[in-house]
Amino acid sequence: MARRVLVDTGAWLAAFHRRDQYHAQAATYLRQLRTEQTELIVTELILAELHLHLVRGLGIQRAAEHLQTLKADPLVREYFTDARLQAAAFSDWIHPFADQPFTFTDAVSFAVMRAQRIPGAFTFDRHFKVAGFAMAPE
Repeated sequence: MARRVLVDTGAWLAAFHRRDQYHAQAATYLRQLRTEQTELIVTELILAELHLHLVRGLGIQRAAEHLQTLKADPLVREYFTDARLQAAAFSDWIHPFADQPFTFTDAVSFAVMRAQRIPGAFTFDRHFKVAGFAMAPE
C-alpha cells in the first residue's frame, strides 16, 4: 500500500500563501510527498474549511481554482464523513478531550485517521500531537 498522510487545512494554506510563516516548510514538504507519490488524504470538511480561508485570503476566483486543482489531483484522496465518523469525533475526541479546543473538522480528521490507520498528518496544528498522531514536518 502506498504511504498515506492526512493533509490538514493549515498545511494547504501554508503551501498556497507565500507570506504564511510556514510557507517554505510547507512547500518543501509537499514537494517531498509528491516525489514519494504519497497519497494525500483530505475530508470534505478540510476542503470546505480550506475554501473558506482561500476565499477570504485570495478571492473567489483563485479560491475556486485552488480547490478544483486539489480535487483533480490524482494524489489527493477525499474521504466523505458519515454519521459513524461524526459520532466518533464526539465520543472519542471532543468529549474525552474537553480541555482541548479541537474543532469538529479536527475531531473528524482524527476519527478518519484512526479508522483508516493513517498514523500521521501534514499539519502545523499541535492538536494532532495531543490526539496521539505523528505530525510532519516537525
